[in-house]
Amino acid sequence: MNIFSGGDAEQLTGWRHDAYQQFKQRMLDPQQPFPCIFGVEAVVRSTLRYAFVDDAAGQAHGLAAALSDFTQVSASLGKRTSLVCFFESWSQERSHEAYHDHFWDLLRQVSALDVQEWPQGISADTDDPSFEWAFGGEPMFVVVNTDLHEKRRSRAFDRVAITFQPRFVFDDIAAGTVKGDEARRLIRARLSDYDDAPVTPLLGSFGDDANREWQQYYLDDGQDVAALRTCPVTGFRALATEGVS
Repeated sequence: MNIFSGGDAEQLTGWRHDAYQQFKQRMLDPQQPFPCIFGVEAVVRSTLRYAFVDDAAGQAHGLAAALSDFTQVSASLGKRTSLVCFFESWSQERSHEAYHDHFWDLLRQVSALDVQEWPQGISADTDDPSFEWAFGGEPMFVVVNTDLHEKRRSRAFDRVAITFQPRFVFDDIAAGTVKGDEARRLIRARLSDYDDAPVTPLLGSFGDDANREWQQYYLDDGQDVAALRTCPVTGFRALATEGVS
């Protein structure tokens, strides 16, 4: 089994059990409401799926297997679903620059294992406003949490966790709609209360000419780290023919 429901994850042991329990407690903490109201809703409704990527089989292969399983069932889980992937370990160098580069290299390797065509209408060029990372034909917004984040508490976790949100979960809350604009206002207000770092100016809307979606995947901790302003991967479309050893 490569992905787990919340009920299944409750039965796990060791680091997997600890990661899931910490995640659930954090998302449902009534004293410190988590900013993403839709993520909280998904935990309550049990529509999230979880993966635990250990080191033994290789991170790229483990993550690709989990994403393959998730993209096959995601549409049946409803509007509020995502895949939350916890990693046994990460880069040996403990810096945002090293973590950032390791993350993008991992996405590059996982894309090389993807057997599906890149989805139509979604650019594979990271510098295009219509870029979104995709796997299994499903475009997904990606969020990285790490043990290095402190001030930006919404991106902090005891280990690296990567959340993959299918683009369709945003269909009914698009920018420019009453529901979508109100959700963004509420989430950003909650971010201001939750984080000790200022709300990043990188937050934008998919498809906006000034927005570069990749910049929101891995955020720094409020220090404006120059190395994180450049995406190490410029395009993904040709990667499926490269293969990963």
